[in-house]
Amino acid sequence: MTNDARAPGLNVLSKPELARRLDQLIADLLDDGQTNDATRALLLELQTHQVELELQGRELAEARHILEVSRDHYARLFDLAPVGFAVFDRRGRIREINLTASHLLGRDRVRLSDTPFSVLLGAGEMRRFLDHVSAVIGSRDPECEAEQVPPLDVDLASRRPRAEPAPQALRLVSSRREGDNGPECFSALIDITAERQLERRKTATEHRAHAILDALPAELIVLDAQGRIILANDAWRCFADCPKHRLSVSSAGSSLVGSDYLAACREAVSDAGVESGAIADGVAAVLERRRDRFVAEYACQRRGCERWLALTAAPLDAEGQGAVIVQIDITERKRAEQHTQIAREAAAHAARVNAVGVLATSLVHELAQPLNAAAFFGRAALEQLQGSDARQRPADEATLEPMIAKADAQLERAGAIVERLRDFLRHKEIRMQPVELDPLIERAIELIGWFASQRQVELRFNSDSAGLWLLGDPVQLEQVLVNLICNGVQAIQESEMPVRQVTIETRPCSAERCVEAPLDEDSPMVRVTVRDTGPGLDREAENSLFDLFSSRRGAGLGMGLPISRDIVEGHGGKLWADRGASNGAMFHFMLPLAMTGGD
Repeated sequence: MTNDARAPGLNVLSKPELARRLDQLIADLLDDGQTNDATRALLLELQTHQVELELQGRELAEARHILEVSRDHYARLFDLAPVGFAVFDRRGRIREINLTASHLLGRDRVRLSDTPFSVLLGAGEMRRFLDHVSAVIGSRDPECEAEQVPPLDVDLASRRPRAEPAPQALRLVSSRREGDNGPECFSALIDITAERQLERRKTATEHRAHAILDALPAELIVLDAQGRIILANDAWRCFADCPKHRLSVSSAGSSLVGSDYLAACREAVSDAGVESGAIADGVAAVLERRRDRFVAEYACQRRGCERWLALTAAPLDAEGQGAVIVQIDITERKRAEQHTQIAREAAAHAARVNAVGVLATSLVHELAQPLNAAAFFGRAALEQLQGSDARQRPADEATLEPMIAKADAQLERAGAIVERLRDFLRHKEIRMQPVELDPLIERAIELIGWFASQRQVELRFNSDSAGLWLLGDPVQLEQVLVNLICNGVQAIQESEMPVRQVTIETRPCSAERCVEAPLDEDSPMVRVTVRDTGPGLDREAENSLFDLFSSRRGAGLGMGLPISRDIVEGHGGKLWADRGASNGAMFHFMLPLAMTGGD
């Protein structure tokens, strides 16, 4: 024990020296023969504690190593993460920042430590940033959605002398964390410069598109899939501001957007009639992709006078997301069409007058027959009355009645001829109505029959169109037939042909099978052919057949064929000459069918 008294203090010995001293002490006690059981128990307990302390020391060393590895791993993840991270204290100073964030800021990482983040921001951004940090650090429960602070978008200060067109922008997504010196603001820094530029370009594109749409003279709106207005140009807004417009949405200013266009159309049905409902149904069909396109024309009151508008609705895209509607003012076109129609009617009337002039000689002969017969029966009745005794007159009534009836029948015949000519010459507006084809041709043959019979020309009608109906003006269609038949009769008469026939034939067909004069529509048609046994068409004059004032006869005005072609085309058909006819001239015209007799 004296050696232990002289030994230095245990607190100055190293850990290995303390372990050596302990092992020496245990060995000395075990070699001492005087060691009792209590001493041995104490030594065993000391050895046990020594083993436990050794194990604990090893565990602590391993834990320290794991902690150091984890810390190094976290530091590498923090530095090399693809997203920038920064830690701010209450005053907005940078406590920690990773490499990605320092690269985003364009500054050295070491120099950024303890730097106020606000000095890196653009003008006016400092207060917003400090408020954001305060809100994050002051949040009580960061895991609660109600306590989460929304992201903050900030612009960085430009490092160049002049401001860049699009400054660099960051989005801070922050949460609270506990640090060594209290709560901190842990933020993810996301570069949104490209997103900002895309938004600016998108906004600029939308502004340009709106400017272009506003500059258009046409009225334009865009509808969503439910028929609500999502965009309207200035022209449509002016249109909508007029309460007299039957299809305008009664709105002013920006409240036009969001209005239900289909509902406005259907509400206008009571004022505008069927057309407003038809337009609503047509636009709805485009929205539902049941139609690829819808076109309509309608009249409305504008600036105190009636105006005509053409409306077109087309799908906005291929996925059923709305439609675009365009309206243009077609009043001038309508007026021009009306003027053209008036001129066409006047020309057609002149051609009918000219045709009657050609038929004048035969007309006199045709009227002379019933009038002479009526005069004969009248004179016979008068002589019967004058030659008989007054007492016998009641007995002669049975003889007089047939004479008077025959005279009346002849007068009615003459009156019918005059009435037919008056209807043919009457200058009236075109009336489109259902017309049965065969009776129409028969009336034309009846009108021209006495003209042909006087010239010993036989008229034949071969019908394959019984029960077929057209939609047209009966007088004008009859004029076409009279002109073609009359041309054939005159050609036969002037050439003194031995075979003297004009044949009218009808045959149903389809527009697509008409090679000589194809039509755009594949609809049921009927073809009417007028063929004569005359000398045929002059090969040199074939190209000018339908030119106005071009006539094959010196007495003609050259108006019949051009006007006939205009009439047929005005009814949706075609008129042409058959250049391959071998004997005589052959003309065809096709017209669309309206319905059959059974419909």
